[in-house]
Amino acid sequence: MTVDSPLYIDSTYLTDRKKDIREKIIPWEGLARANVISEDDANHIKILEKQSSENKNSTILSQLQLYTNTILHLLNKLSVNSRDEVLKNVLVLINDFLLELPNQEFAASLLELGELDESLPFAPLLKHLENSNVDIKILVLYNLVILLRKNDSKKVDKEIVIKVFDALSGPEFLGNLKNSSVQFIAIQLLQELVTPKYYKEIYLSNNLVSNFKPINQLIGQSARLPNSSGIQLLYDILLTTWILSFNGQINKQIIHNYPELIGNLLTISKDSIKLKVVRLAVSTLKNFISSSVSGGEQFKTIKLILFHDGLNTIKVLQERKFASSTSDEELSNDLIYLNEELTDVVENKLTSFDEYLTELENPNLISWSSPTHKSTEFWLENSGKFKDSGFKLVKRIFEVLGGNIAPAKVILLSDLQYLIQNLGSDLIAFINEGNDGQYKLLIMNLLDNNEGDSELKYQALKTIQLLVGHNY
Repeated sequence: MTVDSPLYIDSTYLTDRKKDIREKIIPWEGLARANVISEDDANHIKILEKQSSENKNSTILSQLQLYTNTILHLLNKLSVNSRDEVLKNVLVLINDFLLELPNQEFAASLLELGELDESLPFAPLLKHLENSNVDIKILVLYNLVILLRKNDSKKVDKEIVIKVFDALSGPEFLGNLKNSSVQFIAIQLLQELVTPKYYKEIYLSNNLVSNFKPINQLIGQSARLPNSSGIQLLYDILLTTWILSFNGQINKQIIHNYPELIGNLLTISKDSIKLKVVRLAVSTLKNFISSSVSGGEQFKTIKLILFHDGLNTIKVLQERKFASSTSDEELSNDLIYLNEELTDVVENKLTSFDEYLTELENPNLISWSSPTHKSTEFWLENSGKFKDSGFKLVKRIFEVLGGNIAPAKVILLSDLQYLIQNLGSDLIAFINEGNDGQYKLLIMNLLDNNEGDSELKYQALKTIQLLVGHNY
């Protein structure tokens, strides 16, 4: 995989920072006298400083190998968190040459060094990711992503790609909720890096859940204010998610760990006034279904969409003018697909027990709004299923009770009470004796250690009373 088109980032912030850095006067001769850099390196860079952009590019092309070696040598010589203004200047030079030289010849020249030394050209750049200055990190990441795009991906050490993914997704970039300019740069770079299949597979196999977390947070924020001023940032976030959604294994991990993403995409689809945003949100939902690893995973995804009232949302969207086949054929086709898939499940496959399982699989979604939790008829009809596979579903209930989602605990304790009433001694024996008595102890702990949550304490007490055979 090689890419010949330059990777231009849409960022006024970055354009302004690069301009400021170019205008900063660097004392190259003084640095040479202080043995920070060599005299030859200083002389080569000084020649470039006196030239126009066009002449500078001509000089580089006429002595490409010389300047490739000079610039990498400068990166190696400069220490981390030392001479930051010099380092910024060198990084901007690299960035300019990577973007402006025809046919990406400077990138090709840098990558050729890897044939002599496997650590090149990436190691000298990666070293400066440890710098504490965010502008330096941005320039380092920008240059690394350009080189990775240009390179034959199979020759790249996976650890290099992982470091770039982790940095882009980290608290200084995508996770930086205080600086949308930095987020905007990071999501564009991440988008470029998850597009090639090889890099997407690395993203999947290494810390995907953690790296996707800031994307999920940003989509959640946008769902609350879908028409705020950050429309372009939202678009790029959704575009990156859409690119990822063509991989079934990635979809499985994302949906399992971030089930609320489904509801947020539906909200954005329904409430956004920007067609390009609606189109991406709908298409991503369509991919979540069509690009599933199995029929079972597809059914889980459809149940999640239905849980968030997805069928009604799709029908509302189909009635809008922009969704007609004559206005936007792609969006119209995606909506038809979603409508057909969701309707088929509702009419032929879905039961109230499926709705309950969806909540149990995704504890953040457990809510009193689902009628199953207070329906005596539901529990009379379905309690027997909780005995299957050695009380597998009851074990899942206790997994959630041992977690940190307090509202779910209150509701599941109420569910256990229905189950105890309907299953009697079989379930009581399982809870008292199962898992070396830890299940009963867990309920006791909820009773004893949650004085600040009176409802949780009350439901734990009612459950214990049933277990020991008392009436309430």
